[in-house]
Amino acid sequence: MISPTTLPMTEQQLQDQRYILKDRQPVACKDEAEWREFMRNPGNVLVAQDSVGERYTVITVFLGFNSGTTEQPVFFQTSVIGQTGHTHGSAANWEQAQENHRRNVRGSILLAGHLERVAAGIDRSFAPIDIKGYPNEIHFQLESEQAAINELPEDTRRWKRRGDTIVFVVSP
Repeated sequence: MISPTTLPMTEQQLQDQRYILKDRQPVACKDEAEWREFMRNPGNVLVAQDSVGERYTVITVFLGFNSGTTEQPVFFQTSVIGQTGHTHGSAANWEQAQENHRRNVRGSILLAGHLERVAAGIDRSFAPIDIKGYPNEIHFQLESEQAAINELPEDTRRWKRRGDTIVFVVSP
């Protein structure tokens, strides 16, 4: 049996999927040629791009389609290039996209600074086996849950323990 998700989309469904920005607001675009022309121009789709040292690049773009749902649309995506984990945020509007971008830049600055101090032997408060950045958090995975308990016996305002992971909350 073919599931509904495997059926080809109709032209109307494709038209309903295309969006352009007008005054920084996503607007449905029925004209495929207009949509393609809009999407070809990097100035139309790039919300922000920042380099954090030589290690990370934070980039936020308008997708040109809704990758969310009707109830919770997602038109923008933020990614951090240079990190190992899934590091991005999604947003329904321009303002949320800019805020996601700023949080990822702040998180990348904090993470880059921490890694530089560790490499220089200045900051060895704990030795993570993996570090991942998320829009509002930086996760430091330790060898075991006991190691995390030893390093962080109790949660604080910005530092939380989740199993074998110590989490730094960028913006509480």
